[in-house]
Amino acid sequence: MASPRNSDQPKSLLDGVEASVSGALSITSLRHRSAVLKLPPFDGRVLVAGIFETIRHNYLASNATTNKDRSKQNWRWHSLQPQIAAHNRSPEVVIERAIAAACVALNRTDWANQIPVASGLVEGAGDGRRAIDLVRRHDENHFELIELKIASDNPLYAAVEIVGYACLWLLARSDRPGRSSAMLDAERIDLTVLAPEAYYGRFPLADIESSFDEGVRALGSGMGVTMSFGFRRLDDSIDAGNLLAPRELLDRLEHSLPACLT
Repeated sequence: MASPRNSDQPKSLLDGVEASVSGALSITSLRHRSAVLKLPPFDGRVLVAGIFETIRHNYLASNATTNKDRSKQNWRWHSLQPQIAAHNRSPEVVIERAIAAACVALNRTDWANQIPVASGLVEGAGDGRRAIDLVRRHDENHFELIELKIASDNPLYAAVEIVGYACLWLLARSDRPGRSSAMLDAERIDLTVLAPEAYYGRFPLADIESSFDEGVRALGSGMGVTMSFGFRRLDDSIDAGNLLAPRELLDRLEHSLPACLT
């Protein structure tokens, strides 16, 4: 039986992240497109450090370390989830599962999808559903964490999402579960938001990217790892309604271009 929740215990390891970022940027909400369109320049080091401290506080306040071995799924490698429910026609899910199916068909082990990041760490929380959309292994100690977006949310929200997952990775790396994990052994992590060109629209993309990149590089350096952040464009030929053959799909995916082209 689960122990009763302390009223002061966070409901999630990401509790307060949206509010703290919105406050730091003086905007109403990360989810309001109009607010993000008018986003002024900001200090990425301060913002990313604030995200990490919010999540670290939640980790300590919920005593998540006692539950770090409850799930064998967090930061698992390697695993592919190509199955998709018949009723789930979300373009993001369709494309993500098509990528997984392509890897299965081609016997590829350098990609994975739906990697859990916080399952079981906070009792009664919904963190079990939090997962990284796609992960690519570039070499033994170098992984890329990818947030796939088609039409949902906005670039700032997506950036905060993937940076939050990277903060959870840093905490798991410093407070390791008993089992081994190739992802937690990594020495370099690239954080990527991958979306069609139309998704990025009129947002101040270059400013957001450079600020987050500076912030995650500083955070990673302080914890002994190399980290980076970037927006990349999903090739227009990758369409949920007209999927490419496996080899072509992965080739187009792996040759994606930066969204901020100079």
